[in-house]
Amino acid sequence: MKTRFLLGLAVAFAAQAGIVGAMVWSRMSVLQSGQEVMVRSTFVDPRDIFRGHYVQLNLTLGPFGRDLPGIEGHDPGTSTYATLREGEDGFWVVKAVHKTLPDGQEPVLKGRAIVPAENQNLPRGRIILPFDRYFADYERAQELEKLRRDQKLGVILALDGKGGAVIKGLTIDGERVYDEPLW
Repeated sequence: MKTRFLLGLAVAFAAQAGIVGAMVWSRMSVLQSGQEVMVRSTFVDPRDIFRGHYVQLNLTLGPFGRDLPGIEGHDPGTSTYATLREGEDGFWVVKAVHKTLPDGQEPVLKGRAIVPAENQNLPRGRIILPFDRYFADYERAQELEKLRRDQKLGVILALDGKGGAVIKGLTIDGERVYDEPLW
């Protein structure tokens, strides 16, 4: 009876360790080999009682007009795949949108489309990305908030080729100032 209990406990532990290991390996492989893009961000400095200070990310791709390729037929708030191109200022912007993962080698991010209805007088839309927090110590979060106000902060994303991405680093005035460690 005691042997069965210990064996069951060992199997449960191995399964949990395997799940955590797979999550770490997935993130590490994207950080190591994913395609990098830099997107513009705005920040707010809130605090999480359990994890400490963080900077609230507001990453968006846009604005874009109703003439953007693929925008016809997108309902506001729906999942969207955006193919990207590098903008003149070094930040990546939407090239086209798709309802499903597009074929090809272009960088692609999955997000949520905010598309104004044709009867609205709003000429612009945008893609909201699923990243919402960047944890930092108090002093670093305050520094990032100041940079946000000055519009100098960028977020580097590593893309996995399927629409997913992880935060890989930060830039200030286009200069890389932080790289996320693999471990």
